[in-house]
Amino acid sequence: MTKLPVVVDDCSGCGVCCFHMGYPAFKLPVEPLTNEEIDANEHLRRIAQDPRTREQLLAGSPGEKNWQTLPDDLRNELESFVQTYEPPPDGELDPPCYWLDRETRLCKHHEHRPRVCRDFEIGGYGCLDWRTFYVDEFRTM
Repeated sequence: MTKLPVVVDDCSGCGVCCFHMGYPAFKLPVEPLTNEEIDANEHLRRIAQDPRTREQLLAGSPGEKNWQTLPDDLRNELESFVQTYEPPPDGELDPPCYWLDRETRLCKHHEHRPRVCRDFEIGGYGCLDWRTFYVDEFRTM
């Protein structure tokens, strides 16, 4: 039986944080909306009752820097994958991230990973929680 690698400051040989992502979750650019567009959409109108949310919708967002600097070929490949991606049935987790190398359990494009991945704390609560959840994955290695 293979034991879970000890988490110190390195993810090598683990990758459990990527086992349920489906694909890298970049914060994508969002075009600014007008007050008329917000008010014409029931959902947007409801969430825009919060003045900060309305302000964000009116301003739009350039998206995260890591998406903006992603090489064109990698962005196109990822966009093609996302367009054909089938989410799992309700109550099931997404499959492993498209960028996860299942042999090494490392990200194939680590230098281009999105902010959500960069912010995931190695050895933190989420890391240790997922490692407990996926303990059987390591038993079959």
